[in-house]
Amino acid sequence: MTSTVNIAILGSGLFALHAYLPNLLTPENKHINLHTVWSRSESSAQKLVDAAKEKSGGSVSPRLTFGDDGLETVLNDKEIQGVMLVLPIRTQMDLVFKCLKAGKHVLSEKPIGTDVAAARELVDEYEKTYKPKGLIWRVAEDVDHEPMVHKAAEKVRDPALGPVLYWSMEAHGYIEDASMYHATEWRTIPDYQGGFLLDGGVHDAALIRLVLPNPPEQIISSANLHRNHIPPHDIVQAIALSPSTETEAHGPASKLKGIRGRDEIPGGIGRSSSTGTIVFSFAIADLDSKPPKGIIVNCLNGTVRLQMVAGNWKLEVQPGKGTNVKPFTEEGKRVGVREECAYFARAIAALKDGQQVDEKESRGNPRHMLWDVALIEALLTSNGEKVDMQKLLSGK
Repeated sequence: MTSTVNIAILGSGLFALHAYLPNLLTPENKHINLHTVWSRSESSAQKLVDAAKEKSGGSVSPRLTFGDDGLETVLNDKEIQGVMLVLPIRTQMDLVFKCLKAGKHVLSEKPIGTDVAAARELVDEYEKTYKPKGLIWRVAEDVDHEPMVHKAAEKVRDPALGPVLYWSMEAHGYIEDASMYHATEWRTIPDYQGGFLLDGGVHDAALIRLVLPNPPEQIISSANLHRNHIPPHDIVQAIALSPSTETEAHGPASKLKGIRGRDEIPGGIGRSSSTGTIVFSFAIADLDSKPPKGIIVNCLNGTVRLQMVAGNWKLEVQPGKGTNVKPFTEEGKRVGVREECAYFARAIAALKDGQQVDEKESRGNPRHMLWDVALIEALLTSNGEKVDMQKLLSGK
């Protein structure tokens, strides 16, 4: 039986209220005790505390803390084993190490940082100083915890499908001016690159990273701003290259005989490599029916699609005619936030009980989330030039 883990939520904004709280109160997370709520302001923290009491029928009644003194109370409280940071990006980056220094395990909202350099510094310091002490830091990237995403990754790697030839990833969203998630001071005029494209785009970057056997190695992109109320950019469009996957074309040459040899074809003969296209956009009109968000992976012997349809995941495998690929269709609910909370708490409970953390439960690894930020940075800064992902990640 999993031990109960005492958790504090730092931050009481919209996402804490509408995403974290309902998922912390699910039967799957009954081993999590919401011990404390902290926010910069007392009124904001009070709203989350009141909501916790109401939604739980009074069975959950977290302590309320706020401001600098309240934060110190949380950090010094030995009863609190873990903290969940649900805060603006820059505020969160500063608090990660403050919490780790206090001996707290940390689950922090994505993105891991404002840019690659800042995020890499955080990850390096964690791996050098805090991970050896047995402290857990996970990043709450819900896509990283979605069972349907991992199932799609398994399907793409089915040997019967053969190698990935090409793929496309599209995500379109509409942000109404002054709407609920727009009307926050840190999003209206962001102090980080990309605005909504970073804040929301890392979800889509994670999807690419997880599903593809060979994520992009090079990016050629264009970034634009079409709608003036969501600066600095609202769309990126890119070609993604993976030169290391390059091979000769697959299968035998045609049985047909031409009037000239293959070596006489003007321009030479191409080679095969896994390439893709990316469109992340908040520039689309406010449509009744938006294009489905997701990834389409075209393999030698069939196609795999993972898309969001009416708010749920839909996974399809379509076989090529005459192949051994089996058709497959499955739909599943989005459960990433619930699962990331559960994984985090189970890891803490394992350490608390003197057990090893199951490596299968190590999702939300900060080093992996660094790649997601790197992809967004490459998309934003390419300006038509080739960006090498490995060089960007290493800072060399």
